Amino acid sequence: MKTTLITALCFLVLSAAAQEGKDTTNIRIGDMKVIMIDEGKDTSDVSYDEPDDDEIRHALTHFAGVDVGMNILIDKNGKMEFTDSTNSWLEQDYARSMSWRFNLFEEKIRIVKDYVGILVGAGFTYNSYGLKKNVDVISDDSLGTYGVLRDPDDADYSKNKLRASYINVPIMLEFNTSSDNEKSFHFAAGFQGGWRMGAVTKQRYERDAEERRLRRSSDFNMTDWTLDLSARIGYRNFTLWANYGLTSLFETDKGPEVYPVSIGVQFVAF
Repeated sequence: MKTTLITALCFLVLSAAAQEGKDTTNIRIGDMKVIMIDEGKDTSDVSYDEPDDDEIRHALTHFAGVDVGMNILIDKNGKMEFTDSTNSWLEQDYARSMSWRFNLFEEKIRIVKDYVGILVGAGFTYNSYGLKKNVDVISDDSLGTYGVLRDPDDADYSKNKLRASYINVPIMLEFNTSSDNEKSFHFAAGFQGGWRMGAVTKQRYERDAEERRLRRSSDFNMTDWTLDLSARIGYRNFTLWANYGLTSLFETDKGPEVYPVSIGVQFVAF
């Protein structure tokens, strides 16, 4: 009878403790003390989405995005100064000699996982060459492309630049130091080919207290197909880039023999 009573009391105490949700239950039966601890279980669901293989490869490919930089023209001897009378019109206003590159597509062929791969892509490039002197750019079938100095009293240009637009396609060997983009330095080197879509000159000046703008479209005897040495280096999503032209800006014997060089930073990464 006594045993039955003790058992019933234990059952009632345990049931009450379970209903109240207590973590620790103390039961005293005569000189005996029983301590029951409910450790509980965490029933919450924790999920973590691992990045898939394509996301990892994309994170470790560093081409797609918006590049911004500066254009520099150099002669066949690698000099930036054009002191001879024939090519002096090419003296640049570097503040207006900008390169905008919209790299819309990228893909990488893995060689050693994501540590080494072949990078390919496609995008659009807009290269402007600010002209420092008060000149008009003239293209003639027999004389080629040249600059004519204008009288400042007739038209003193506050803006004067030659701009060319291209479709560009890179093929480069890319290296990453880590398989985690948050810890990886990256480097790529190779070539970029281009096709010139068009070219314009843009000029702005004042006459009779009125601002005037001129825009002329022509090929200006500029090279249709281009080839550049290209390099990109950076850490995580920060990238510096440089392109060195292997083809002259103008066609052979139809304009000055000058080569474009562009350097800059990736402004936005896709």
